[in-house]
Amino acid sequence: MNPHEIKLILKEIFHEIAPEVEFNHLDTSLPLREQADIDSFDFYRIIVLLNEKTGVNVPDSKVAEFKNLEQLIMYISEESSHLEI
Repeated sequence: MNPHEIKLILKEIFHEIAPEVEFNHLDTSLPLREQADIDSFDFYRIIVLLNEKTGVNVPDSKVAEFKNLEQLIMYISEESSHLEI
């Protein structure tokens, strides 16, 4: 799964979890909390939905490592390449 595909999935997820957030206006390299009113519970819901939609499991121990969406997108992209055989 490439980063563009993952961004499209994230856009759908944000529409569901935080419809007030303009996903297209987010800078994926900046911390999410600085740009949107996303708390840790909402971020966890984003992770769960990403798992459901991509098949990539993000261990709880890794979640705190993601400082921005770009890091999360790259992780999902890399991990999904192991699933696609």
